[in-house]
Amino acid sequence: MESNEKSRLTCQKYNNYSCKTHQLHKKSISRVLWLAFVVTMPCLAPGMSFGYSGIVLDQLRLSVDEQSWFASLPSIMMPIGCLFSGPLIDKLGRKTALMVTTIPSCLGWLLLAQQPVSLCVLYIGQLLVGMSVGLSTTPATVYSAECITVNFTGLRGSFTIMTSIMLNFGMFLTYLLGSLVPAYIVAYTASFVSFAALIFIRALIPESPPWLFEQGRHGDAEFSQNVLRITQPILQTSRVKSLEEIPQFSGSFVLTSYMIQLLRSFNVTINNYLITLLAGFTNLSAMMILSILLTKSGFKQLSFVSCTGYSLSMISLAIFLYLGIDNELITNIVVITCILLNMAMNGLGLRPIPYAMLGEVFPTDVAGVAGSIVACLSSIFNFIAIKMYPYMRIWLGPGVFMIYGILAFFTIIFVLKIVPDTRGKTIKQIGDDFLRTDSSTETI
Repeated sequence: MESNEKSRLTCQKYNNYSCKTHQLHKKSISRVLWLAFVVTMPCLAPGMSFGYSGIVLDQLRLSVDEQSWFASLPSIMMPIGCLFSGPLIDKLGRKTALMVTTIPSCLGWLLLAQQPVSLCVLYIGQLLVGMSVGLSTTPATVYSAECITVNFTGLRGSFTIMTSIMLNFGMFLTYLLGSLVPAYIVAYTASFVSFAALIFIRALIPESPPWLFEQGRHGDAEFSQNVLRITQPILQTSRVKSLEEIPQFSGSFVLTSYMIQLLRSFNVTINNYLITLLAGFTNLSAMMILSILLTKSGFKQLSFVSCTGYSLSMISLAIFLYLGIDNELITNIVVITCILLNMAMNGLGLRPIPYAMLGEVFPTDVAGVAGSIVACLSSIFNFIAIKMYPYMRIWLGPGVFMIYGILAFFTIIFVLKIVPDTRGKTIKQIGDDFLRTDSSTETI
């Protein structure tokens, strides 16, 4: 009898402990999600620029050349923003870099919101917004990898892609608002979002502890570490071999920049704004699914699936356009299917994963500069692709999509040969793996 009573009390104590641990774990995950949202909030308004030209070009009376400049101008400033973000991250801190992102974004969107407005003002607005995109790509990812996901190594991939999720949520928000209100209202909304992000970052998050340690501010670093409740060792001192980003010449930003114009040129008869909204939702949903899949699969595996699907969507679209089938129903089905597949595969890895990996393949002391260089190269590729698309469409016709598909196929080879598998590893383990690889190469 006494033994049964003791057993019952032991079970009850164990159940209470398990329940308490489960509640603490849920509370920790909720807190991490909230921190990730705050840190990536400065990416929302810059992300709205991805779809802005797609909704506003048909409301502006511009020539083909002016349209191509308007759509591609943000990509001109993205590399400059990326290069500025490196020194900002490493010299002024991750938090300061996030706050600085919101300033050109707010000003740029205010210029784009002016009605009526000269072409020069529109161009300046696009340049400022483009700079904010470049500034936003690296600091949020680095901060997430260093501070937010340290206690949850298995979830690091899911949280570090939240930068890309927020950028693409911005694109979806642009498509949604663009189908309901004039473009200048969308611009005002983006400006308000930028200002709100500045307030949130200033008030709600501390500076990165690893950066504070690097600056010799050990007291501040310990305080910040306590605020963030970091329990794992976070300093990273080993140097890591440089990793190039997955090339973006495959036109992953072309569709989002010229969506309405593309649909009209393909003779799609269904409401173009509705399809654009559906495409944006598909892209965003794919990224949300990616964040779940990353708890079970790594960047390498999902990049392979994404690039394969992207390549198939572009090649299939090119072949269909070459055939010139003059049937309204078939055209609607095939074109919309290819576009939605493209956006889904884009969101499943090709667009978000390269940026998500920036926070984990570079050591703390060079994370800002190295990440900004990689993001800069990506932005240059994006500018060339977006700027050249209208002319390539005139010169090559459907062949331009075949080229995008072939380039995506070469990216598959890049993924298989170069991209490391970082799933379930700490930042230090990833650095050690690179060092072991370098040692093996030198020995040979």
